[in-house]
Amino acid sequence: MEALRALKRRLSDIVYRQMVADTKQLGTGPGGHVGATLQSSAADLNPEIDTSEKSLPGPAEPQPRTSLLITT
Repeated sequence: MEALRALKRRLSDIVYRQMVADTKQLGTGPGGHVGATLQSSAADLNPEIDTSEKSLPGPAEPQPRTSLLITT
């Protein structure tokens, strides 16, 4: 039982050390994400707006409502 606990501890230490080393090696880019560049969407402060995302000019026109037929 003690041997199993020691093995788990050693494996945990190895994994932790590797994670810390990987984090130091990769670092973060300008957008706060690993691999972000100045041209990436993570760092793009002013995204272009597609025509489908633009608001329509003026107020909306009222649409006639259809009456509901009530059957008994």
